[in-house]
Amino acid sequence: MARKDDVTQLLLHVENKLANIKKVYDESLEQREIHPFLRIDIKNVMENLRSALDYMAKDIATNIQAAGKNHYFPFGDNQKNFHNSVDKNLQNLKNKRPDIYCLIENMQPHTCGNSWLPDLCHIVADKKHDSLVQQERTSQKTYSIGLPGKDSIISAPAGAIEALPGAISINGIPITFDTTTGIPQQTPNLEISVITWVSFKFQNTNIEVYPLLMTAFIKIKEASKGLYRILNIP
Repeated sequence: MARKDDVTQLLLHVENKLANIKKVYDESLEQREIHPFLRIDIKNVMENLRSALDYMAKDIATNIQAAGKNHYFPFGDNQKNFHNSVDKNLQNLKNKRPDIYCLIENMQPHTCGNSWLPDLCHIVADKKHDSLVQQERTSQKTYSIGLPGKDSIISAPAGAIEALPGAISINGIPITFDTTTGIPQQTPNLEISVITWVSFKFQNTNIEVYPLLMTAFIKIKEASKGLYRILNIP
């Protein structure tokens, strides 16, 4: 029996949760701590996303009559690890269904250039999502410089540009960077704005929470539609 309906319901549940997560997440950024309900919702969303992937893997396994009882959605940090994961979970997939193999490979970092899939799977497997209470709050400053009333000429993260005082100028107006912050000092006749970006990251990782959830949801939803279209399951 196809698990398409289960996948659809899981993703619908995730979509509903994400709307509330975004609201509480933004409030948590301002309060500098994560609300307990947010931690529960994030944990729930991540597990449902992983379950949706594994339901898809089971339908693929049924289609290709893969050996073994346990079939999980293949992923890898690199091409070699991905191939090993396919051999372990969906043996002979490339030979039997190259179209499905291609769909799955297009979700991998070595093909799409984004590590959202292994990031999601590693975090769920390592139970890092259970440690959201210890999630790290990070902030990063960016700045832009330009002439008043005109578009910015220079935009960069704090500390990205190092220059001696006066080495860089706009319309003959020298720019001096604060040696401590790496941000330009306010200068007459120049418009300098500074923006502080804040985010939450999973403990001991450099992975931002909400962007990972949204990317994973969108990509898994796209992949599920493509898979069941290939499998001709309405």
